[in-house]
Amino acid sequence: MIKNLRVFFGLPCLGMGACLLAFFAFTSVSRAALYKITFNDRNINVGSGQIDVEPVSGGLYSYAASGSLTVTAGAAIGNWTLSGGTTPYPNYLTSPKGAFWYNNAVYPAGKNPQYTVNNPLLDDYGLLFTQNNGNELNLWGNADGTYNLGGYVGGTLNFNVNISLGGTTITPVPEPINYALAGFGLIFVGGSVGRFCLNRRRSATAS
Repeated sequence: MIKNLRVFFGLPCLGMGACLLAFFAFTSVSRAALYKITFNDRNINVGSGQIDVEPVSGGLYSYAASGSLTVTAGAAIGNWTLSGGTTPYPNYLTSPKGAFWYNNAVYPAGKNPQYTVNNPLLDDYGLLFTQNNGNELNLWGNADGTYNLGGYVGGTLNFNVNISLGGTTITPVPEPINYALAGFGLIFVGGSVGRFCLNRRRSATAS
């Protein structure tokens, strides 16, 4: 009877730990995510930034809700802020100065509706970044999986460069809280398994 009770109390703990792991894995995928952007075209344009990607209700697509770029070399040196607004492809919005079309749509699951083969994170309209002085930057994806950066700086469209040639990356930023919680789940599972095995050994010895 004692042996059966120990087995009974050991298994629910193991099941709960497994459920915790599954829950954290699911929430890390379905919730908002941060993406880090770095670019260097090995010519003159260098920068980095971050965007906060949120899922749209219904899961049709995701979008960049906020973000920033810091350009450290090139014609667009300075700090840039993501412009608001979003619409799914093939729709688009017009930038405040009328220099670019954008939609701030993001496809983190590799389901780009425009570029289905190489699946860049952005479509042809991409992201819009602005400065208070009216300057605008547009970052968009291409069919070959690369990215372009276009600039409206000083009142004119003065550059459009492929920034992927030098190693542009747009990658998800790991969320420490999810890893910590997942680690707690693993510890919980490990502890439960250890107690379960120890109880079985003690029961066998007592028998």
